[in-house]
Amino acid sequence: NLPSSKSSTITIQKVSVTITKDLKYFVNDKESSENALEANIRDAIGNDDGLVVLHCDKDVPVEKLVNVAGIATSLEAKVTIATTPKK
Repeated sequence: NLPSSKSSTITIQKVSVTITKDLKYFVNDKESSENALEANIRDAIGNDDGLVVLHCDKDVPVEKLVNVAGIATSLEAKVTIATTPKK
């Protein structure tokens, strides 16, 4: 017996952050410097809750991935890492 309400939709802004093998950064396919990552991720998320999907080449040093994850969590976004299924 649940209370009734007007329907509402919860939207989570999904932001893609890519780090290439040669350590280039992209936020939603727009190139970004490492120093501008926080501002660019913040702009992409907006004021809503967000989800940052990390796309990292397997040769990218873990510290780079951890840095981006730290930025995302400091902006109160959830973080997930994109992977390719093993065959």
